[in-house]
Amino acid sequence: MPTPLERDPGLPVPDPTVPFWQLPPHSLASVSSKKFQSSTDVVIIGSGMTGCSVAKGLLDGDSKIRITVLEARGLASGATSRNGGHIVSPSVGDFAELVECFGVKAAVDIAEFTLNNIEMTFDAVGEFPESSLAKYSKIRPTTKVLAYADQEAFNNAQKSLQLWNKHMPSKRKDHFKLVSSEEAKTELGLHNVVGAGIGPGAAVWPYRLWCGLWSLLLDRYHDRLAIETFTPVHAVADAPATEERLGRYVVKTSRGEVGASHVVYCTNGFTSHLLPTLRGKLFPFRGTMSAQDLGLSVPNHGADRSWSLLSTPHVDEKSGVRSASLYYLTQDPDTGYMMLGGEYEKPEDLVCSDDSKVNSRSAEEISKVLPRHFETPDPPQMKSLWSGIMGFSRDGIPMIGRLSAEVTGRREGGEWIAAGFNGYGTGYCYSCGLAIAQMLLGKDVSGWVPSALTITKERFQGSLSTGKFWDGLVGPSVDAEPRSKL
Repeated sequence: MPTPLERDPGLPVPDPTVPFWQLPPHSLASVSSKKFQSSTDVVIIGSGMTGCSVAKGLLDGDSKIRITVLEARGLASGATSRNGGHIVSPSVGDFAELVECFGVKAAVDIAEFTLNNIEMTFDAVGEFPESSLAKYSKIRPTTKVLAYADQEAFNNAQKSLQLWNKHMPSKRKDHFKLVSSEEAKTELGLHNVVGAGIGPGAAVWPYRLWCGLWSLLLDRYHDRLAIETFTPVHAVADAPATEERLGRYVVKTSRGEVGASHVVYCTNGFTSHLLPTLRGKLFPFRGTMSAQDLGLSVPNHGADRSWSLLSTPHVDEKSGVRSASLYYLTQDPDTGYMMLGGEYEKPEDLVCSDDSKVNSRSAEEISKVLPRHFETPDPPQMKSLWSGIMGFSRDGIPMIGRLSAEVTGRREGGEWIAAGFNGYGTGYCYSCGLAIAQMLLGKDVSGWVPSALTITKERFQGSLSTGKFWDGLVGPSVDAEPRSKL
């Protein structure tokens, strides 16, 4: 009997909950070609932010390459447009843990990678100054506030920040500071916290950003880019010798087969459906998000801030319910709506690939978060509630690179992956996608891509098989105090 981590996630369900972000649907939400092409140079599976970054990197880097993007549902309709709207690095708060798990050099490299990712995302938007993408997507710098609800979590943050300022390059030091509970109350309006961390961050309307970027890429590269939505991939196979002229691989879809020389998996939590050897190493995680109206003017809480609330995880022995250790929050600068997510659920209801349902306990709990930590004269009105499927790796960091025959069961050389962002897709995805594009084009990325993220044979057989980062999610019931951060 497989554990929840080892189950087949299947294909994305056809009837997902509808995020506030996706209303109204983008004009390309159901885009597809009139004629489904039987061959291409590169197939990208998944049309989210990672797939978009891969496509942009390839199209910008090779003037002849042809790309077909295959998406099981609507354009950018997965985790990319179901998240909290942050563009932040997880590395400051996680730095001590990264050092413990991977060493100082790897921790520094990963932190630099995520911070550069934020800058590169803004740069991608800036490449189209004639467009309205920046205004349309509401991408903006923010002050990132990470609040701590208990002393243990705050103590860990102090340790992490000390290590950060000790080991990071000088240009990254002293950009983040910790404040006391009293300062958090007077300066930030936060209640019932023991302290907070403050530093640079960013926020965005994620669906608009990535659909908008896809639209600009289609305009620029319409003769070399095809996007096929509502075209789920059922299997990838080696091409028969008689069909190798169409490519090294055959990608089998609901609309027919397409031959390709390269296949890139940008399917995050659903990846192990197509690559069964990754089950137990890469798994889905269902998150809960909401849009809430406090009926307050925007300046009261600050749309120029993005928030997270961290506490030490706790599991109720009787119910098995896991108290969330992380809530995340941004505010829409126009409507004032608070975009809030977080989990309060049994582990077996978190390790799940069905986003047609919402975690019921989590939905109830997130309605209480704003009154608990902000002055709210009236209860918030729930405007929208939805779920989304993230991809978590067993060792807690993304996996990127060329896949070996050990993983695919096929000839090596042309299958690639960028997945397992552990709830921080916006902190990793653009850089990971660009890294894959450059690798595929034969460029040396060793100068800026952390070696710890690559999916080597050693990592496949090592930390991805034995990692304890998400140890508390392995079994269907809680038998011991977990070490999970969620």
